[in-house]
Amino acid sequence: MKKRGAHMAEQATHGFTRRSFIKGAAALTATGALVGCSPQTQNLEKAEPQKGAPETQIFSGACRSQCGQGCYLDVHVRDGQVVRTTAGHFEDGPEFDRICPKGLSQPARVYSSERLQYPMRRVGERGAGEFERITWDEAISEITDKWKQYIDEFGPTSIAFFLGSGNTAELGGGAPEGSVMARLLNVMGASRVLPDRDIATPMSWTYMFGPGSAGNRASDVPNADHHVIWGGDTAVSDKQRTHFYLEARDAGSELVVIDIAYRTMASKADWFVPVHPATDGALALGVVREILEQSWEATDFLRDHTEAPFLIKEDGMFLRMSDLGVEPTTTTNAQGQEEKVDPCVVWDEEAGEAVAHSEAKKPAMGDVPEIAGHAVKTEMEMIREAVAPWTLEHTSEVTGVSADDIKHLAHLYTQEGNVQMDMKFGLNHYNNGIYSSKCVNTLLLVAGQMGKPGSGLYTGEPNFGEGNVQACLQLPSTTGEVPQGVGAIINWSDFFNVVSSGQKLGEPFPVKAFYASCTNIVSNQTEQNETIELMKALEFIVIQDMTMNDTSLYADILLPACHWFETEDLRVRYYGNPYLLWNQKAIEPLYESKPDFEIYKLLAEGMGYGDFFQFTADEYLNTCLSTPFGKENGITIDKVREKNYLRCDTEPAVAFEGGIFKTASKRAMFYREAPKPDYNMGQEVDLEKEKFSCYWEPAREADLGNPIREQFPFTICCEHMRTRTHTQWYDVDYMKEFEAQPVCRINPEDAAELGIEEGDEIRLYNDRGSVTLLAVLNAGQQRKSLHCPRSFLTREHIDGDLARTTFNDYNQACRNQSYFDCAVAIEKL
Repeated sequence: MKKRGAHMAEQATHGFTRRSFIKGAAALTATGALVGCSPQTQNLEKAEPQKGAPETQIFSGACRSQCGQGCYLDVHVRDGQVVRTTAGHFEDGPEFDRICPKGLSQPARVYSSERLQYPMRRVGERGAGEFERITWDEAISEITDKWKQYIDEFGPTSIAFFLGSGNTAELGGGAPEGSVMARLLNVMGASRVLPDRDIATPMSWTYMFGPGSAGNRASDVPNADHHVIWGGDTAVSDKQRTHFYLEARDAGSELVVIDIAYRTMASKADWFVPVHPATDGALALGVVREILEQSWEATDFLRDHTEAPFLIKEDGMFLRMSDLGVEPTTTTNAQGQEEKVDPCVVWDEEAGEAVAHSEAKKPAMGDVPEIAGHAVKTEMEMIREAVAPWTLEHTSEVTGVSADDIKHLAHLYTQEGNVQMDMKFGLNHYNNGIYSSKCVNTLLLVAGQMGKPGSGLYTGEPNFGEGNVQACLQLPSTTGEVPQGVGAIINWSDFFNVVSSGQKLGEPFPVKAFYASCTNIVSNQTEQNETIELMKALEFIVIQDMTMNDTSLYADILLPACHWFETEDLRVRYYGNPYLLWNQKAIEPLYESKPDFEIYKLLAEGMGYGDFFQFTADEYLNTCLSTPFGKENGITIDKVREKNYLRCDTEPAVAFEGGIFKTASKRAMFYREAPKPDYNMGQEVDLEKEKFSCYWEPAREADLGNPIREQFPFTICCEHMRTRTHTQWYDVDYMKEFEAQPVCRINPEDAAELGIEEGDEIRLYNDRGSVTLLAVLNAGQQRKSLHCPRSFLTREHIDGDLARTTFNDYNQACRNQSYFDCAVAIEKL
């Protein structure tokens, strides 16, 4: 038996960097050991040509981390070893033939010294990283025996699964909703813990535009006169998309970046607009007000393609035909359920009367008389009222954007041609993210910049998506049984309370076991101190992963998953290109690691659910591909394998072309009369805040006017790294030459006030926790705003962790982790 310390020391010799080579070579040269490298002219033998050079085989691969890009790789193999990766080539065009440094450094992950080599059992304190080696049979038996015991005593919901996003493949990944791991959860009837990341901005699109893709395709990028990247550093976090913007800029379009710091993408822009953290929604409302002041709004678009003319009664409900005495009818929806049809009413200026919105020839945008005893106002009038306080002076004071820049943005969005916008997740990562996102959506609609070429959103490349999720999850067993489904949903913010109290919504709800795959929750979720308490409170933890990351340290049983190149799989769920990608098996799994697919099957067999997993990989993948689009186009896994990729243009080049949206009315929505929170933890909810797209409130801690900023005057943006996806690639030593250790970028004026110089150790802290970092002075930082890369493991920090300073509370109606909404003070050490 070997403890983890011995196991890791045994592999430490694999760590090798260019710097260590140079140092070693210099030392050897100084001692004369490399004297044979200098030119010599005597005692030389004639060189013979190299014989029998090993053949290089190239396999198709896919970068499957959840960075949103999903690049296509060529995996070069010699003598059974991965020696190199290069960009794969799509025959239908070179637009997506790109990979980033992470894709290029994949071989270092295959042969990382951090790889888990065999199953292990914890022998020390949880979190200490002390393990002993066990066999696969022992591991599966211990896990399933424990699980059966918990199910017998407490029911299947006492076992909680966390489906992580570190591997977005169908057979092995946790992220796809119809993955084999998700199927195991459904078969067992276990609880599912939601990660609740990156929810607010996409939810705003669904609320206002309807479900599904909201973005145009890459082919539409050249049609825009202006590209506005709002709230992100695309060149770092979304490299696959960046060249489209740069090529359009070079061809004559204007590139605008609105961000809280001068970063890489801002340096490529024609115009950079710095905005205070978390005030993007306020800026959008100020721009809308200026548009309305100048009468630049797109009246025809608003009248014909949005719900701006819809009438709202004093009780906050839509005026409907039933209010005029017309009985509702019924219809059958796509799910076969009956729905009531009671159309909303508008005032038709041509007819001079109230009619169903679909019957109006010229709906009025305001000044509508009382109808059937109801005083009403249009949504457009509500927009005007909502933006009235956002004068140029007030907007500038809140956002830090000058009045001239606000006026310029209003002119650009309405008077200077087509505007296409990339709305990044910088807005998403604050407690007010859902409100800021809806306000920016409102700006697009008021300006009429949707539904036509060169306008709208370019948020990625719509593709096949996650497949036929329900068919995958509901596949019957060999005896015809149907999986029982998810036993319960637990939000991450509530998980600690549920585990520690044994209750959910006031009812008994014991959770005893936790199982996570393809993820690193200790590093990636907010409020790390609480996460660690949670991990210590759970009775039994199983972690399935490739490496000894921060979460692996807390496992009772560790299961070694193989690298992506050591098994075959289908990459789904990506936004950076329009292809399904087939990941071939390039080499045999190293050590005793197994494909995730095989591990899930072993666990199912051990639980007595083997009958639910008597399918081949191809059978499961063909089920996944059996969407309406897949059936219509004859898509099978064999068809994907023909070239090892398959283009799936599931959406038109222009989203909502012709102004036809995916809402019930086919119009873009500004107002919801009966909103509901997207999670339930028994929280109090002020639903008035959730009804209207023009509602905005300051962030919880990032707001400069919050009294908390007197005690904790700085706010942290925990930004993406160019060398990592979340914490993946932490084990690639030579990537650390570019981002060597955690740092904090601070404005030089702030640094001077605190006596901080470049390279000083500084401690960022608040009431929740602290982190110690090296100071980097950067004039691109706003005053009182810090930027820190967030993908380092805890053990890579001098002390603490960025995640210890964040909070784990959600917006009242949106289940979203607020990574950036974090105020701290600074102490020089």
